[in-house]
Amino acid sequence: MANLLYTTKEVFNTYLKARTFKVPEYQRGYKWSDKQIAQLLNDIAEFEQVTDDETFYCLQNITLYPSSTQENVLHIVDGQQRLTTILLLYCYLGMEEILAGKFHYAVRKSSNRFITMLQQDGPTFISTILKPDSFDTFCTQRQEEDFDHQDIFYMYQAIKTFEHWFSNRTGSIEEMREKLLYHVKFIVNEIHSDIKEQELFMNLNTGKVPLDGADLVRAVIITRVAREEMQQFSASSVKDLIRLNEKRTRIGWELDQLNQWWAGEDVKQYYGAFCRLGTDPGETIAFDNEINPINILYKLWAETRVETGQQIKLRLFENTDITSGELYADLIFLNRTLQDWISDRQIYHFLGYLANNKRSFSFKHYYQMWLSSDTTRNLFIQELKEDIRSNLFGSEKSENSGAGYYLGCIKNYQDENKTNWYEHPKVEEFLVLVDVIDITQDSRAHFLSPAHFKKNKEDKEHIYPCTPKSIRELEHLENGFEAIYAYLEKIMLPLDELFPFTKKEWEKKGIEDRVAHLKTMEGKIHQLTPINSIGNLVLLHYSINRGFGNDYYIDKRASVIRNVQENEYVRQHTLNVFVKGRSTSKNLNDWSFSDICDNADYIEQSIATFFNLEQIIDES
Repeated sequence: MANLLYTTKEVFNTYLKARTFKVPEYQRGYKWSDKQIAQLLNDIAEFEQVTDDETFYCLQNITLYPSSTQENVLHIVDGQQRLTTILLLYCYLGMEEILAGKFHYAVRKSSNRFITMLQQDGPTFISTILKPDSFDTFCTQRQEEDFDHQDIFYMYQAIKTFEHWFSNRTGSIEEMREKLLYHVKFIVNEIHSDIKEQELFMNLNTGKVPLDGADLVRAVIITRVAREEMQQFSASSVKDLIRLNEKRTRIGWELDQLNQWWAGEDVKQYYGAFCRLGTDPGETIAFDNEINPINILYKLWAETRVETGQQIKLRLFENTDITSGELYADLIFLNRTLQDWISDRQIYHFLGYLANNKRSFSFKHYYQMWLSSDTTRNLFIQELKEDIRSNLFGSEKSENSGAGYYLGCIKNYQDENKTNWYEHPKVEEFLVLVDVIDITQDSRAHFLSPAHFKKNKEDKEHIYPCTPKSIRELEHLENGFEAIYAYLEKIMLPLDELFPFTKKEWEKKGIEDRVAHLKTMEGKIHQLTPINSIGNLVLLHYSINRGFGNDYYIDKRASVIRNVQENEYVRQHTLNVFVKGRSTSKNLNDWSFSDICDNADYIEQSIATFFNLEQIIDES
C-alpha cells in the first residue's frame, strides 16, 4: 500500500475495495462509553479544518488480518471499537450507503443484525432507536430480534449520545460530515506474516506488540512530510508515486537513526530526567520511553509547545499552527541541540544536576534560553551555574539560607554548636555538586553517570573511624561494652567523662538507662569532634557501604579501591577521599580529625571558587 493513513471514507472505499471488514468471533463486544464517544465528537469538532488535504485528525490505528478461510475478508484484530464507533456515526449522519455490505459483526448474530439494519435502513432504524425512553423499552418493542445484549446496549447508547451531542451544538451536521469524510484518518496496519491471527490478537491485547505514540507520530511525519516536500503531486503518476515512496523511505530511515541514538542507555537515562510531561488521561496510547526511546525527544518537543500543567496528546503533532515539515525540522534541530548538550562537559553536568535536584526544573525554560538571540554558549553556562547556586543556597535575604550561611555551615566543624551535616536535608545535593565541580574541571575525568546526579542506591557514610549510623548501634553487638570502649579510645575522647562504667556496672543497667546514656553520649561526641562534618561524609553504594559494618578507615579504603579495580561505580569525590588524592597527609592508612577539617575546607573552597564567592570567604 502506498499510504499508511486513510480517511474514514477511504478506509471503506479505496482501501477496502471489494473486500469486507469482519469483527471476528474471538473479539469482545462493542463497549464504548458515553464519555468516550462525547470526547471523540469534541475532538473532531474542535479540530481546525483547513483547505490543505494533508491536515487531519488521527483516530490512531486499526490492525487487520486477512481471513484464512474467507476470500476478500479482513478481520479487525485491533481497533474494532474505534471503527465500530465511526460506522455508527456514519449511519447517524445519514451516510450509511458508504458502508453497505462492508462490515460484518461475527461476535453475535443479533448484534450483526442490529448493525446490518443500520446500514440498510439507516434513517428509519435510527428513529426506532431514538423514540423509546430506555433500552428496556426498545428491546421490548423489538423482542423478536433478541437485542437484549450488552454490546447492542452500548451501540444503542452511542446513537443516543450522538443525538444528545448534536442537539446541544451550534455547528452544522454538514460540517461534521465533511470533517469525518475527508479530515479524520486511521493508521491502517494490514498484517501479512506467518504469525497466527489469534496469537497476534493476544499479543496486541496483552501489550506484547503495542502500538506506541512514537509509531503514530512516525506515521504522521512519514505520510505528510513527503507529500509537503513534493510541490506538485499526481496520484495517477507512477513517477510521482515512486518519488513519494522514496521520500518516505528516507524519512523513515532518518527516524530510525534518531531512535537508535536515543536507545543508548546513558542518553535515555540522562534526558529521561528532563521529561516532566505526562500522557493525557484521555489518550488511548502512551508515549513509552522503554518501548521507543525516541518518545523522550517527542515529549521534550511537546513540552516546548504546551503550557504548564498540560499533558502530551497526539494532536500536538497534528497541530495546524505548523506544517508537518516544520514539525520535522523542529525535531531534527532539537535533536541536534540535545546531542550538543550531552557532549559538552559543562552543559551536561550543570543541566543534569538541575534536572535531578531542582523541583521546578523546566526544559522549556532552558531550551528557550538557549534559542534566545542574546544567549551565547558561555552565557548559557553562566546562567546554569547561577540557577544551581540559587537552588542550592536559596534566598540571600533569609537568616538561614544564602551562600554565606551555607559556606559557614561547611566550615562550622570546631564551634560548640557544630553543623550536623549527617542530618542535614541538603547534604546529598552538596556532595553531588562536589562531584560535578571536580569532573567539570578535569578534562580527563569520565562524565558523571546519569543515574548519579542524585543519590542512587547509596547511603550517607561516615569516613572516620568507625561508622555506625548511630553510636547506639554498638550496644547491639555481641561484645557491646568492648565495642563502645574501643570506639571511644579510637577517637581519643575522655572515657571517664563519656563512659564512666565498668563492664559489670554497664550490664546491670536497664535497657532504658543504656539507651538514654548512649543518646547523651552521641550528642557529646558530636559537640567534641567533627564526626558529623560534611568533611567526614561520602556517598557509597549499598553493596560497598553495607559490607563495611564497623570497619576502620584502612579497611574501608581497601574496599573502595578493590571496587574500583573490579569496575564497581565509586563517586569521584568518594574516591578522592579514600585515596587521599587531595590530602597533604603522609599516612594513607588513617583518617584523622585533621583530614576531616582539611576535606571540609576543600569542599568550601571548591564551591566558593565555582560560584566566584571568594569575597564571602575573605569577609568571614
